[in-house]
Amino acid sequence: MKRIATFFLASVLSLSFLTACGNGTDSTNAPEAQEGGEVVWVTMSDAPTLDPQASNDSATTNAASQIFERLTDYAEDGSVVPLLAESFESIDEYTWEFKLREGVTFHDGTEFNAEAVKITFERLLDPENASPRLNIFEMISEVNVIDDLTVQFVTEFPFAPLPAHLAHNGASIIAPSAIQEEAEGGRTIDENPIGTGPFVLDTWARGAEIRFVRNDDYWGEPANIDSLVFSVVPESATRISMLETGEANGTTLDALSAGTVEAMHDVELSRIDSTTLTYIGFNTAVEPFNDARVRQAITMAINKDDIVNGLLEGEGIAAAGPLSPLVAGSTQDVETLDFDVEAARELLAEAGYPDGFDATIWINEGNAARASIAELVQSNLREIGINLSIESLEWGAYLERTGAGEHEMFVMGWTTITADADNGLYSMLHSSLIGSAGNRFFFANDELDALLELGRTTTDQEERNEIYAEAIQLIIDEAPMVNLFFPYNLVGTHGIDGLFVNFNGTPFFHHSYLTQ
Repeated sequence: MKRIATFFLASVLSLSFLTACGNGTDSTNAPEAQEGGEVVWVTMSDAPTLDPQASNDSATTNAASQIFERLTDYAEDGSVVPLLAESFESIDEYTWEFKLREGVTFHDGTEFNAEAVKITFERLLDPENASPRLNIFEMISEVNVIDDLTVQFVTEFPFAPLPAHLAHNGASIIAPSAIQEEAEGGRTIDENPIGTGPFVLDTWARGAEIRFVRNDDYWGEPANIDSLVFSVVPESATRISMLETGEANGTTLDALSAGTVEAMHDVELSRIDSTTLTYIGFNTAVEPFNDARVRQAITMAINKDDIVNGLLEGEGIAAAGPLSPLVAGSTQDVETLDFDVEAARELLAEAGYPDGFDATIWINEGNAARASIAELVQSNLREIGINLSIESLEWGAYLERTGAGEHEMFVMGWTTITADADNGLYSMLHSSLIGSAGNRFFFANDELDALLELGRTTTDQEERNEIYAEAIQLIIDEAPMVNLFFPYNLVGTHGIDGLFVNFNGTPFFHHSYLTQ
């Protein structure tokens, strides 16, 4: 067993390589790398799309990150570093200039250059395309080609975290040839994802598996493995069994599985600190959840300690607010709605529900931890008269229907993928993003909107910290969500080394290799 912590530096987080060291393995002797071969990664859900601009879910990010690359990335020491760019600098408070890497080609042999960057962002920023990731980049007002290998981004307001935002998967650079084909009525980017990354899409049996093969013409060192398979296995027990037997080389795990996997021979368990929040969300546009007192009562009726230290056996950190301590702009110095069943009953009666009411909470199928959380919450809320039904939905339907506002309560997670409060709060709670763009709470609050807008336009970090502290307290008080806990990213591996997992749990297989 190993614990890999990600450390906060320069407003971003470090990344972690997973290497074998435990469960009977002699950590002083590195496992022998095999040349080539196929790595099998089992995943709970298929990617809804391979278009990095078309969805903001983790399954899309995980798959698309094997194909596409961005101008910037995160280094192991936590700094934002060039990737497809060779360098970048701030020209003035509104302008960032990027010098691009020479000699890079897309998977179809076409050239990567400044025009490709401009075309990618024109598509991303086009309101008609309605990208759910648009909000992460909406501060960009212009993308200007200076020469073939120089591009400038102009922002509507001073925005210091821009290089970190450009490391987001939504900023993946797409081949102009693929964008043109889609625009002319041919294959979509989802069907024809052409990037510059170390792997190329080979086949995709939707709902079953995605197969990638090595990009032999990669601009850097080509991948060691020949191919990579993302195999969709919704059942947690089956994924764990495949991991134990070696049928699968790796998978992400929920907290309920950690102890079981940790005891397995030849299987490595890694814990990676994260910026992910697991929460229970309310649809604040429907009764009775449009009443803050109802939301507060439910928050106070849920025993977080039973979830974190009981159900999850300590595989996470109880959340005071919506931002992990690792996020720039976060604070834990807040007044919380603590567990108090009697006070919850009083609030519910004050809101006009002395006898409680019936409600439904949604979870996504295949997530055993969320199912167990929903059952515990069901038991907690019974104490204040709320009869809670649990409904499990397939991931794609879950995203679509919560985005459409068809829900009452739901269990979900949000990763502050840039490790900055702007992404963690604006993207999830600003009223301009209600629905599938991020605000699945359908929460609209003018005071919060104003604070979040001020936070993203302020460049002094101390001032931003004060703004976000006020915003976080307002969110806790209004309770559009129950902030449950910050889970560890748990990864199990068998017969593989060199896997690269970042703080949001995205696996990168460029440097991975088989060891048995």
